[in-house]
Amino acid sequence: MSDLQLDDVKTDENAAMVLLVDDQAMIGEAVRRGLALEQNIDFHFCADPHQAIAQAIRIKPTVILQDLVMPGLDGLTLVREYRNHPATQNIPIIVLSP
Repeated sequence: MSDLQLDDVKTDENAAMVLLVDDQAMIGEAVRRGLALEQNIDFHFCADPHQAIAQAIRIKPTVILQDLVMPGLDGLTLVREYRNHPATQNIPIIVLSP
């Protein structure tokens, strides 16, 4: 049994984990820079939409920002895939459109 007390666990209920799924690295860098000064935001970028579900399962984002138009996988199809997977079905998604 661990001697760890609940008071010893540092959690920040205002912290956010953001996953951006976009095939354009330039967009990823722009969003990263925009969030860089926010201490309570942990930013992750996924350039391959085919890896988005696996990355979301691994990092457990608070919100997913996602491009609508990506090569090889339509953004709305990916939204349906998030909703069909038990680990990602309740994560809020913001779809970015040009």
